[in-house]
Amino acid sequence: MKLLEEKNISLNQTFKTPQEAIKYAGEKMKSLGLIKEEYIESMLVRQDKLSVYIGNFVALPHGEVQDEFILEEGIFVTQVPDGIDFSNTEQKQIATIIISVALRKESQLRILQELAFFCSDIENVRKLSDEVDEKQFVTFFNESISFLIA
Repeated sequence: MKLLEEKNISLNQTFKTPQEAIKYAGEKMKSLGLIKEEYIESMLVRQDKLSVYIGNFVALPHGEVQDEFILEEGIFVTQVPDGIDFSNTEQKQIATIIISVALRKESQLRILQELAFFCSDIENVRKLSDEVDEKQFVTFFNESISFLIA
């Protein structure tokens, strides 16, 4: 997986529903040549089955492992300063950072675990949530998760 680039982030976004946020990120990933259209639906199905919220104000949308829908492994990060509720229950699960990933079967579990570990530090999430400069956002993220590079 490549380092994050400015074209793979979108700062200061607002959405009404998790589905709207996932579709947005999916369309961005599709336009970057990472996925086929079918992967977006797979991401939505996963969210409907079980919330992709992982805690600490972070959601980690990803599709069912279907390598045929992934053109190139990659990531797209969306910042939602006002947050969006990803809960499928009555308990709120507000995400301000949405890390959407397209990963093949052989790397999906390892990279999802590494991203979850990174996001388990609330200070990392706070820095991403508060950052207003795209270059600084990308620099911090890449320096923090450089271990994800294959």
